[in-house]
Amino acid sequence: MEEWFSDKRIALVGNAMSLFDKGFGPEIDDHEVVVRLNKAAMLYTNFDAIHSHGSRTTHWIFFNTAEYKAKFPDIDKSIKTFHISKHRQTPLHRKMVDFMMPMDKWTAVTESLGHKNPTTGFMSLHYITRCNPAQLDVYGFDWKDTPTFTDPERLKDPQCGHDFEKEREACFRLFFSKPNVTWRT
Repeated sequence: MEEWFSDKRIALVGNAMSLFDKGFGPEIDDHEVVVRLNKAAMLYTNFDAIHSHGSRTTHWIFFNTAEYKAKFPDIDKSIKTFHISKHRQTPLHRKMVDFMMPMDKWTAVTESLGHKNPTTGFMSLHYITRCNPAQLDVYGFDWKDTPTFTDPERLKDPQCGHDFEKEREACFRLFFSKPNVTWRT
């Protein structure tokens, strides 16, 4: 849904623990579009993160539709949902979300990264930047310098199969080099 992001001021909020040390909440909330990734919906029930993460969500991008819909059945229905994985693109899963990333976009994502297993964050940056946002500010991305707030013990890190160093380099080369994209640290 390119119209969700085209010509909009967007905050893309990742899940790095390092974001809790920042006071970006009001700045994040000031964006026209506030996108949260994966289990960021947990902020609504498990954390007091208004100071660091803000309180608004307009769009929720995730990897596993069934898992997140089961864990968060009461999520605000006005939030647009976006399944961004090539996995589980079944008719049932399509009915559970507002938008599913088209399979023809997948090759461009993996080719730009040079790795077959991009993170939800990388896929989201790739998709949103191609929608020509007026401004895209990125928060809570540190490529596992700190754990994610949903896995503070890093129990899932060995199984994820992502190449965080390759993604960091690709993010700076492909996205943060654009005048309308800013990495907020």
